[in-house]
Amino acid sequence: DDCEALLLPPLCDKVSPIAASCSASATLGTAACSTCPWPSFLDFVVDCSACVAVVATCMSITLREHLLAAASLAFVCAAVWRLYLQSLTRCGGGGARPTLPYTCGWIAADGVELCVVATLHVSPRAPRDVEAAVEALRPDAVFIEIDDDRLNEMRAAEALPRPGDLQPIQVSLGGCAISVLAQRAFWNADAEGERISGELCFDEGDAQCMSLTGQPAGSKCHFPGRLALASRGGSFALKAHVAARAGATAVLVVNDRPQLPPTMRLGESSLLEDLWLAFRTGRSGFPPIPVLLLPQAEGERILSACRRREPAVSAEFRILPDEFPRTSLRRRICQSLGLLLSGVGVLYGIIQCFAVDLGEEFIIAEKAAHEQGAPCICIDVDINGFCRNVFSAVALTPNNLWRSLRAWVALPRIVIQVMFPSRDRVDSLGVVLLHSASCRLRTWIVVLLAGVSAVAAVASMLWFCGGGSTGALSGVGVAPTHGRGEVQGVVMLLIEFYVMPRLYEAVASARDEAMYQRIATEVARRRARRLVVVVGVAHANGILQRVATRGLRPMAEAEVVR
Repeated sequence: DDCEALLLPPLCDKVSPIAASCSASATLGTAACSTCPWPSFLDFVVDCSACVAVVATCMSITLREHLLAAASLAFVCAAVWRLYLQSLTRCGGGGARPTLPYTCGWIAADGVELCVVATLHVSPRAPRDVEAAVEALRPDAVFIEIDDDRLNEMRAAEALPRPGDLQPIQVSLGGCAISVLAQRAFWNADAEGERISGELCFDEGDAQCMSLTGQPAGSKCHFPGRLALASRGGSFALKAHVAARAGATAVLVVNDRPQLPPTMRLGESSLLEDLWLAFRTGRSGFPPIPVLLLPQAEGERILSACRRREPAVSAEFRILPDEFPRTSLRRRICQSLGLLLSGVGVLYGIIQCFAVDLGEEFIIAEKAAHEQGAPCICIDVDINGFCRNVFSAVALTPNNLWRSLRAWVALPRIVIQVMFPSRDRVDSLGVVLLHSASCRLRTWIVVLLAGVSAVAAVASMLWFCGGGSTGALSGVGVAPTHGRGEVQGVVMLLIEFYVMPRLYEAVASARDEAMYQRIATEVARRRARRLVVVVGVAHANGILQRVATRGLRPMAEAEVVR
């Protein structure tokens, strides 16, 4: 079941000897490596002491009166610290480190050189930094923070279908046989290997094959056991449903333009369009029969033959296998809920609505890797894994409560490490400023709007949860009814304090661990010695820290609970 698969918790890894000795993580949301859920007592005591000191200082009268001066002094010290680190690098303090952009981190472990390129996905500087890093390191493999499905979608947005992606069809026109290469719908592979053949039939009364009310007036065509021929127009999925109800075994659509559409597969649509189609057809699954789009010239020739009622106008083809991603409507709904709950769906949805270039560095990384003769490997979790991480992270369990508390206690240490990064870490604050400076004003406005909207969406859901919890508490007499507003505010604050670190762990820390494991596995399999990893700035230090503490040796298969 699609929904059940999304709600299952992510795979759990046993602790390897390497991971057992790892130090506390410097990432908000997890105080230790994901394989070490319980940090050492000393780390916890140090973080608690620092947290108490920071809170006491912030509450002091002196600091409140001179808050602006204290913040200015902190930023000046942070700038001086960065200048000092740069002077060490220029004086040769970087050792064997190659010359890389400032946005890159570099580490050598287990005989492997690894360069992490920290990016902002909307930054025009990110693709240039990726090209520079690949050129400087000349890697044996390039890893990108994206999964195969999303990379295919990005390729499809700007690529014409390749001849190898087209479906060959043998068409018989009287005594003449022609071969046609047609564009496939993404659901065709559900009938992989099936041979489909039969007479072609064109319905003049419903030329586009879009009527769900049965045979329209003027229709003289019946489809049982035959292949429906239709003109282009409207939804390809709806054509398949209409033709299947009339008994057709496949739909061949005649293109009305000289070129095939610039997409890898036909039939992809938005969630709202798919919901409307499911409402109209009463089916939530994929269309029941395959759909193929014929090139305009060959399609018009076949259509003319059918209109002239020429005898023996037929077609035959065997459905090709296809690895193009297919996601059912039920799973897309669950994925959308997970993305909405985390705020990621709102954030990227608004950015895409305003046509802001997003993730261009991944396409550039793939091209640069191919120019170097190196493989480009996707290492991020897919959307299903991401949703499982979100649902598992926000579940109210003792372990999650402890992790959330631990994250807030570690916050002062995290802030200090962001303000004063060590030489072996990526300067997250500096990278964000550099990438932001390269963005246009329009991009800034769109990202700001998207961020505010994402926060508002998550806050609205938390407020709804707080209202429900307050009502339940009032109903059992735990909370007073006259002060319900104040109680709801307190409940919402507690929910926010719990959920915020948990969402960060699902969005960042859990993915850091998954990407690190994939890198280590690929390094062992390919015996690569020079690597470039292209990830968002939020993941760069998480990966570098795991490589520094645990090396690039993957967990043995025997240690992984499947």
